[in-house]
Amino acid sequence: MSEKVVKVLGFSVRESQLAIKTANFSFTVRDGRELVRAAQVDSEELLLAKLAGSIHAVGNLVGSTLNVDLKSIQIEVSGVLNEIQQKEELNASAFRQIDVIVKPTSTASIVVLKEWMDAVKSACPVFANFKQQTPTIVTLVKEYDHVNVA
Repeated sequence: MSEKVVKVLGFSVRESQLAIKTANFSFTVRDGRELVRAAQVDSEELLLAKLAGSIHAVGNLVGSTLNVDLKSIQIEVSGVLNEIQQKEELNASAFRQIDVIVKPTSTASIVVLKEWMDAVKSACPVFANFKQQTPTIVTLVKEYDHVNVA
C-alpha cells in the first residue's frame, strides 16, 4: 500500500494574505485563518494550509521587527499521512512527517534569513503545536541573483 502525501503551496498575495493551492483547489488564508474555503478541500489540506498561513503571518511580523525586507514568502508544506486516522479528530498527529520549505524573497543575506527563520519557528504557536505532535522539518531556501553570487 502506497503512502498518501498531502501537499499545499502558499505564496504571498498581500502582506497579511497567503494564496494556497492544493492538488485540486485554491483558497486564501489571512493570519493563519481561512478566508475562502471550497467545500471539497480535504481537511488534511486545510490543516497544512493553517501551518503555512501561520508561518507566513508570524514571518511577516518577525521580519518587520528584525527589519528584514521581505518582498514575499513562498511556503511549500507536504505531509505523509499515517495509515490510521480519524477524520473527526484530525490534527498534526495524523501525519507521520511534515516537511516545510520556506522561500523568502528578500535582499537579506542567508545569515540574516536563518536568524529570521529561527525566530519565526520559536514564535509561531501553530508550528510549535505541529512539532510537538509529529516530526516537522523546516528548510530555508534563499534564491540568489546569479550575477551577484561569487
